[in-house]
This record gives sequence, structure tokens and C-alpha cells, in this order.
Amino acid sequence: MAMGFTAGIADFDQKQFDALDVRAGAASSYGRLRQHEEDRRWAARYLGWVEGEVLRAVVPVYRHRMRSWADPSYDPRAWGLPEGVSDEFTPATSLLVGGCIDRRTGFHVEAGARTPGELRRILVELARLAADEDRGLVFPYLYDDARDALAAATEDRVVWAELGREAHLYGVADPTWEQVLPSRVRYRLRRDRRAIEDVPMTVAEESWDDVDEWASPLIADHHAAKGQREPAEFVSFRFSRWQENPDVRLLAFTAESAGLRGVQSVLLWGDELELYEIGLAGEESDERLALYLNLLFHQPIRYARSLGIDHIRLGSKAETAKGRRGGVFATLHGGVLGRAETRALARAGS
Repeated sequence: MAMGFTAGIADFDQKQFDALDVRAGAASSYGRLRQHEEDRRWAARYLGWVEGEVLRAVVPVYRHRMRSWADPSYDPRAWGLPEGVSDEFTPATSLLVGGCIDRRTGFHVEAGARTPGELRRILVELARLAADEDRGLVFPYLYDDARDALAAATEDRVVWAELGREAHLYGVADPTWEQVLPSRVRYRLRRDRRAIEDVPMTVAEESWDDVDEWASPLIADHHAAKGQREPAEFVSFRFSRWQENPDVRLLAFTAESAGLRGVQSVLLWGDELELYEIGLAGEESDERLALYLNLLFHQPIRYARSLGIDHIRLGSKAETAKGRRGGVFATLHGGVLGRAETRALARAGS
């Protein structure tokens, strides 16, 4: 085909698809999107662009089948867009472009197809699909490069809001990685290690199956302490989905001291290590801080370096702590194109 819609990602070559964009990591990988097709809350389609044997673009789109948003973080009305802009975006009037889960969205469009003229061809097809159902286009959790390309292709008609920032460590496999960090970061890492050494603890890397029974409740309790309540069974189910993904390895870093126990779940995909969810009980104390620092920074760094992994994805919370330890931040954006603008874009391609 040249350009057209299909119902399943299996219609495309996995290696070519994943090579189009790795910015979002496992969250927007071929295997993960294939899993989303099994989620009955969402109806997925894919706009593919193939020339000969070369895959130029694959853009997933999602309709939400529920009356209310399953994950409120995907509700454009909660994004802080300018007043009135997002009022029309309910599940019934929205077509999500790129992703619907995991709060990170890849943009699987090759560089040559991201020019305003070429990308506009893709957007016209998406707009036609949305306009046929009286929907607007929603672009959730995109990185700077994708936002900029979409802004240029739509002549800045998409309205954007910043949804958060994600921290990364790059180059950790280089033996000189720590040496070239700013002096204040090197000092912080040394101070961390002294704090960790002052608290006797046992640490390990374990399979998720070996820790799920106690780790899922601990993670649920950790979320509840932050105001995000969910049953431990939901946490366990979420991890079971990652275990079912043949392209991702799920494991757990654990740390236990005399009075505390903690766990940091980790996803390995390609050449990156992603910190997923943490569980750590107890009140604020030097003991708890030592476990936290080990689980969130020093165990992952040691493990990544032992495997020659260069990139650690630290996640989107605790920005101050991550920035002080060398974290580099990438901004995530949410954008909307209202129904009237979507219809106009659809007509523009006629």
C-alpha cells in the first residue's frame, strides 16, 4: 500500500516500525502497542505509509469506548489548555493520535516524512477519519520534536500544553561518565554513597515473579501515600501485562534494612533501562533515604553499567532529586485540534 488504514500493527514489519522512533522507549514499541489492541476500552487503527519495501510512517489512532476517561491524565480538559479550548473533548468527540496508555507517545514517522508538506499528507488522512465521526484530534504526551513537526505541518493550529517532564541519564556505560559530570553532581553522588554505606542493607536484582506477592501491595501503599489509591491487584495486573510482552524484560531491584523494605521495578527494552514504579514503606528517616537513593539511582546505575546499557530512563517525578544527580529532562506535550479545525484540515486535502 502507499498510505492507508489498517486494524492491526501486525500488518507492519516490527523492526522497521521500532526503528522509526525510539524516543518513548518500550511504552511506544511495537510489542506494547500490540498489547493495547487487546484492551477493550480502546479501538485502535493504524495509518501506514509504505513505499516499496520501506516503511515511512505508522501512526496509531485510538477511540475511547467508555463514557468517561479510563485514565484522567488523557483527558484534555485536565491539561491546563487555554480557557475554552478543551471543553469539547470528551471520549466521544476525541481521536487520540499516537498513544492512549503509559503517558509517553512515540512518533513513528521517518525524518523525511516530517517535513511540513509530507506530514500534512498524513494529518489530512487522520483528519478525514476524525471528521467522519465528528471528532477532534488529540495528541497526548509527545516530545519536543514531534510537537514542533506537527505545529509546522498545521501552521500552528494545534493548541499545546506542557504535561510534564521526563528525566534521563545518558552515557552511563562510559567508564568516565561520572568524571565528566558537573562537580556539584559528583559531590551529590559521593554523598549518596556515604549515606548508603551508613545503613546496613541487603540488595538484589530479582525476577518479578519472586517479589510480586509482597511488592505489588508495597507499591500500592506507596501510591496511596502520594494520593493515588488503587488495589494491589491492579498493580499486579499492570505488571503482568509487561511480563507478557516478549520484547521487554521486567525485573525488580530490592533493598532491605533492619526496619524497612523497598522495591524498584525495572523494564529492559533494547539498549535502555527504565525505572517503572517504586514501593517503599516507612516514615522519613536517614534509613529510608538510604534505601530510596540506592533503589532509585545507585542500583540502577550499577546494573546498567554491568550490562553496558548507556541510557537510563528515570521517569517523570522527583525532578529535584533527579536533576541533582545528573538527570537530563525531556518535556512532554499535549495538543488538541478542535472539531471545526479538524474538518477544515480534512477538506484541505480534497
